This record gives sequence, structure tokens and C-alpha cells, in this order.
Amino acid sequence: MPAFSKSFSNIEMRAIVAYLRYMKSTSSATFASGDAIQGRVIFEGKGKCLNCHRVRDKGSRVGPNLTEIGSDRRTVDLQRSLLDPDAEVLPSNRFIRIVTQDGVTIIGRLLNQDTFTVQLIDSKERLQSFEKANLKEYGFIDKSLMPSYQDKLNNQELADVVSYLASLKGIDGQ
Repeated sequence: MPAFSKSFSNIEMRAIVAYLRYMKSTSSATFASGDAIQGRVIFEGKGKCLNCHRVRDKGSRVGPNLTEIGSDRRTVDLQRSLLDPDAEVLPSNRFIRIVTQDGVTIIGRLLNQDTFTVQLIDSKERLQSFEKANLKEYGFIDKSLMPSYQDKLNNQELADVVSYLASLKGIDGQ
């Protein structure tokens, strides 16, 4: 780690130490160690995760692409996302509900939004674009559409899926 050219104030140093202690306390897994190979079997089978998510060239484009999720998220965050999907919904993963002038409701993952238009990918993986002026209403869905796996997976299955997701770093063969 390179040296800093300025010295930190006491408040800045305390904040850095508090952050490092927080990271240490949340980085250790509080669940059994998992088997990534078995986790992949559960992910693709019992978990039905490919119905919404994509890993490399397999799965749906409706939910977030998880090909590199192991590089982006810590294991504790992956576990929390499986148990409580509403705890943190990243802006890039938000879903939007649109009602057209003729009363048709469309729900999809927001891809882009500007002053005049909204673009989303719907549940049938269709890219759709709407002019805001032609909509009856539109807005973000507050909760995640992902189900909780709290009662769907036992502790070992959860640990296996988390291990599999943590192994996804976008590298061939991973």
C-alpha cells in the first residue's frame, strides 16, 4: 500500500479504523463452508435461478447477469441476497412498473431512462422502449422480484449456492 502524502486527522483515522473493523466483522461467513460444484447443481436445478438470471451463455436475461458476481460481491452479501432479497436492491437491478394509456401493465428490469423515454427488458426477454408522455403511469417497484430462499434451501444448500456464486468471476472455466 502506498504511503499517503498528507496526514489524516483523528476523525479520519477513526473512520478508517471503524470501516476496516466493520469489513472484518462482516467478511467472515456465519454458515457452513459450501461446495461450489454442488451449489451449481442447486442453482441450475432446485433453485431455478436460471429462470431469471444468466451465467455466461446459460439462462435468462430478465434478472441480473451473474457471470462475474463473485468479483463484485462478498460472500456475506451473496448470502444476504439469497435470504433477504429486499435488503439491498442495486440501482442497476431495479424493476419498473409501467401502465400504458390503454391500461396494459408491464413489469421489467430497468435498462435505461432519460427525460423522455424508459427502456426495460420484460419477463419474455423483450427489449421495450416507451415514451413517458404516452404512459398513464410508471414507477419503480420497491421490493425485489427475487424470492427469498430462507425456507427453500437448508443451511448446507445455501452454503453450496453461495460458494458457487462466489466462484463466478467471469473467468473461463469458472
